Amino acid sequence: NGLDTLFATGTLPNGRIRKIRLTLGTQNSVMKDGQRFPLKVKDNDREVVINISSDNFDMPIPGEIQFWIDFDAARSIRVDNSGSGNNNGYELKAHIKAFTKSKSGRIEGRVFPAAADPVVLAINGSDTATAIPERHDGEFKIMGLNAGTYTVIFDGNNGYRDTTITNVVVRRGEDTHLPTITLRQ
Repeated sequence: NGLDTLFATGTLPNGRIRKIRLTLGTQNSVMKDGQRFPLKVKDNDREVVINISSDNFDMPIPGEIQFWIDFDAARSIRVDNSGSGNNNGYELKAHIKAFTKSKSGRIEGRVFPAAADPVVLAINGSDTATAIPERHDGEFKIMGLNAGTYTVIFDGNNGYRDTTITNVVVRRGEDTHLPTITLRQ
């Protein structure tokens, strides 16, 4: 959603970075309808390996690299049907990709009203990226997009109709600004 957090910095010996391994913790939860549910991580899903290529990082100064990873929560959290009963819980199977701001594009804008609980989807072929707008100001930003032409869907809920914008052009290293969208009932 355009928010990023620095969670690692360090010095590595000369060489090439080919992979990064993330180890997911086990004390996770998800909120649904005001209730907290445990978020299970299966043993074989606890370690996530991200392949890194020169397309995934920038070198702002010699010897320093920068890259971002997108943890796609919408694709990563699933209903866990392995138990018995109607409320089986949730599981986490991480969907993560590495990207760099200079080699990818972004779509940003605002959507109102907050009561619509909108979800913003940017679709290019079979690739879909999502954002949940900020409740207080409707702002969203979808980062790490490949250059291309996208269809952006503002998926309304609570009786609000969807709105679609077609032919949204995304360029490498640039922000594509959309007009403010107001969803109607």
